[in-house]
Amino acid sequence: MNKKDLKLYFVYGSDQGDVERSLEVIRQALEAGITMFQLREKGEGALQGRALLDFARSVRALTLEYGVPFIVNDDAALAMEAGADGLHIGQDDIPPADLSAWFDEKIVGLSVGNAHELAASDLQEVDYIGTGPVFATQSKDDAGEAIGITGLEWMRNQVGPLPMVAIGGITHENYKACLDAGADGAAVISAIAGAEDVGQAVRRFLSL
Repeated sequence: MNKKDLKLYFVYGSDQGDVERSLEVIRQALEAGITMFQLREKGEGALQGRALLDFARSVRALTLEYGVPFIVNDDAALAMEAGADGLHIGQDDIPPADLSAWFDEKIVGLSVGNAHELAASDLQEVDYIGTGPVFATQSKDDAGEAIGITGLEWMRNQVGPLPMVAIGGITHENYKACLDAGADGAAVISAIAGAEDVGQAVRRFLSL
């Protein structure tokens, strides 16, 4: 993969099933210049079954229109059915080495947040890692303890040139510090999805 694709990695879902609004937010973010998109469908009101597949395919169409890689969170079957560019998995999901051969030519990302998770991870099978939460976050119920900029720097030193994206509590105020600490980019949820002007929020990140 091109590590530049991680520069501004927008993570979002259907916003509790509000597909029309969510697709508009995603379009605005793509138009403004996000470099990668991850469909993360979690929490109350999350789409399931055919509704989720239809949504994923709509998102896929948008990302193709703007030439931005489309990643699905956790769900390998959904990634395949929607024709995604790749999959992002966590420590408790299927091991990267056990993925279908369909993913051999796709982007595979793995969450690696600390020394314990790093020791348990086979990085030979992944294209990038997501490290964090760097800062405290309300966007992920399953996020662990914040590792801070120091933890991000430590991870960079451990993994060498492997592409790495920072995640967790990323704002306009701390985004640049993550890049300075060695991250190739940052995964952002609420700072874009919750912005009054989505396009302006994206452009501000890209100007930092």
